[in-house]
Amino acid sequence: MDKNFNTGEARDFLEIRESEEREKKEIERQSTLSVVIDSLKKLFSGTPVEVYLVGSIVQPYKFQPFSDVDVVLRKFKGDRFLVWTQLETLIKRNVEVIIFENCHFQEHVLKSGYKVL
Repeated sequence: MDKNFNTGEARDFLEIRESEEREKKEIERQSTLSVVIDSLKKLFSGTPVEVYLVGSIVQPYKFQPFSDVDVVLRKFKGDRFLVWTQLETLIKRNVEVIIFENCHFQEHVLKSGYKVL
């Protein structure tokens, strides 16, 4: 082993680098969340549709660069494909549009989801 290598310094360096990366990802989540909320309000304000966000977008430090955005629509009667394409265009990220009445985790949405509208 190299006598000049300091494992304590290496550990400290690695911990700082990981912490900085974690904070960078959290800032990206918060920024993306803001864009998502604004986009959903543009699309659904003034309608009877209830809009919830679930998944990593609403969980601090869980959102990753490859994460999609899970949107749950309640009382939605329109074209899911159209909403999906509009949202992906607006937020420039993969989106999963879930119809509340068809999903098997309704209780979770109501209890833990973030209600946008």
